Amino acid sequence: MPPKSKGDDPFSSTEKLMQTFRMPRELVTFLRGEADASGRDLTAFVNRHLDGLRTWFGLPEAASLLLEEDRKALKMHRYEYLLHLLFQRSLALREQGPGFDAPGAERKKK
Repeated sequence: MPPKSKGDDPFSSTEKLMQTFRMPRELVTFLRGEADASGRDLTAFVNRHLDGLRTWFGLPEAASLLLEEDRKALKMHRYEYLLHLLFQRSLALREQGPGFDAPGAERKKK
């Protein structure tokens, strides 16, 4: 399959492949609940999240390139790198509290 150009929307492609995965019931239940809550069918929900993982969730190319360079410098696979980013966020939350960077939130003084 030839690679798509960067401008192609992966969700509007007419070429679809059927792929079967075995998943624990609890995972499927969770995914269906999340899909329902977001107003998507299960296939669209899973496709959106997996493509987000592939494309750095649609961040601008400059940001994606920086993240990819950092990931490679840390010698981490993508999944482990995302865990690392979440851990780093949790450290910031521990210091500054939930929602510290929300629009309109007051910054805590150190």
